[in-house]
Order: sequence, then C-alpha cells, then structure tokens
Amino acid sequence: MRLKKREKGVRVKLSSTNTPVRAQTWTGVSGRQVPIQEPTGKFALTVPPVKPVRRRAAKPNRARKLFAWLWRNAEPLAWGATLGVLSLSLWFSPRTQLTRLTVQGVPSEAQMSIEQAIRSQLRTPVALSNTFRQLEQTLSQVDWIRAVQWRAAGVGAARLYITPRTPDALIETANGARIFADPTGFLFLPPNRNAIPLSGRIRLGQDYPTPQRGDVLNGEMHRALTILQALHARAEAHNLRTTISKTQGIRLWLDLQRGAEPPFPLQVRFGDASALHTQLKRLNRILEMPSDTLRKCDYIDISTPGAEVIKPRRLLDGGAL
Repeated sequence: MRLKKREKGVRVKLSSTNTPVRAQTWTGVSGRQVPIQEPTGKFALTVPPVKPVRRRAAKPNRARKLFAWLWRNAEPLAWGATLGVLSLSLWFSPRTQLTRLTVQGVPSEAQMSIEQAIRSQLRTPVALSNTFRQLEQTLSQVDWIRAVQWRAAGVGAARLYITPRTPDALIETANGARIFADPTGFLFLPPNRNAIPLSGRIRLGQDYPTPQRGDVLNGEMHRALTILQALHARAEAHNLRTTISKTQGIRLWLDLQRGAEPPFPLQVRFGDASALHTQLKRLNRILEMPSDTLRKCDYIDISTPGAEVIKPRRLLDGGAL
C-alpha cells in the first residue's frame, strides 16, 4: 500500500517495505533540513559545516598567574621566610650585637678624639659586613696612626688594636714650626707635641719650604733622616742633630762619648750627600779613630768621597786647645 502526502514543499513517500527512506528538500522553500526518522527509530540530520567565528583573545590574568606561581613554589618560599625570620631575630638579638669594645694602643692625649671617632661610626644594629672595615679606614686616616686591626673577643665583645707612629726625627723650620717624621719619612703630628725624637733633629734653612702633614720626606731631607738613623745605632754617638741649606748642604753635629770619658762635640759635613752610602762607610771608619785624635778635630769634611778632610781645631795661646 502506498500513500502520498504533500506538506509544505516536502514530499514524503511511505512504504510498508523495509526500503530506505529518502528526504528531499525543495530548494528556495526553507533554509533548514528536516530531521527524518530512520527505520531504527533514530533521527538523522546532516548539519552543514559551521563557519568559524573569530573570537577576541582573552587578556592574561596576572593575578591568576601570580597565584599559580606562589602555589607551585609554596614550600621553598616558606623555608626562605622561616630562615629570614630566624636571621633577623639573631641579628637584632642583644646577645649577638656588639656591647663591649676595648681599644688598645691609644696614647692618653688622644683617647677623647678616638672615642668620638668610634662613636660616630658605630650604629645600632651593627652591620657586620662593612662597619668594621669603615671604622678601620676612618682611623687609618689619622696621621699619627700607623695601623688599625679589629679582632672579635667573644659574644658581643671586640678589641681594636691601634699602632701609633714612632716619632723618629723632629723637623724644625726656620719659622719655628715643628713636625715629626716616622722611620719611613712620613710626616705627622703625634698627640704629644713634646715627644722626644728617637734618632735626632733636623733643622731646615730659610731656603727650604715648610713640610706638611701627610707628606713623605725626599731629597736632602730624606738623606738627613738616613744619616740620623745610621749614627743612632752607634752607642757612643749622642745628641744627634743636622742642618740643611742649599748653600752649605747637610751638616751633622754629635756628642761623642766613649766609656767614662767626658763627651766632646764633633761636626761632620756631607755636602749634598749624593754618595751617601759611601760617605757613611767612610764616617764609620773615621769614628773608629782614637778619642784624642777626634777631640782635636774642628770638623770632618766627607762631602767628596776619596778626598776627605779632617780639620784640626785652632790652638789657643800656649798651645792648648
């Protein structure tokens, strides 16, 4: 039996046999396809391909990325925070901060100035990384301090060792200015301005400028210092003093005393001391001469090595010295 039915442009043919059913769509009537029930009871519909729709790219959520990163690194961040809190607690703890500082080697005349310099550098809490180094550099800039050394001395305690410079020679200018030189020739003013020089004195003539603190001796002034240091090693030489001038060069005065004999003065002329090493050797041989011979000398001129001159004293009336 066959039935024919018309419905809005769709022609459906029904059959009692198990032949497949086709659906035909009239063009120009509808833009949709009508689902057709298959013999199995299911509906089949061929959907035309959908055109892709352009979508705007979503903006990245920074807060979400940050939260994800924190979640992934939660454990190392927790350990780092714990160690940081422990370090800060130890850093600010009174048991680990500097509470006692002992300073050694400072002369009594400079204790107040050194204490003020230390207090100006130390801050609470003490930064262990660079505070001690800055303190050493600040104190090393003081001209009479030769070396500064910092050492720990237990929990909350430290020691500061200060080594002052040795006043080896006193330099006096024609204007009366006084300054000291250490064994290396460095010029400084010690806390005790009346300190006794170790080797002797150097007096400068009018034609020599006044040396300044922090300078280093050179030229004839350094040679005069070397002469004082060389003669100071001899036990019989006392009261060493030199003068320097452009016209007369370097002249040395000393008091020579051997044993229980009374001391007597002696003058040695070095000139510009350009051959100082040879001149000092010659002077040591001259000083080995008997005291009676040296006592009769007015001065010894060794300005020209190899042509030394020993001038005797002028005799008084009656042949006595």
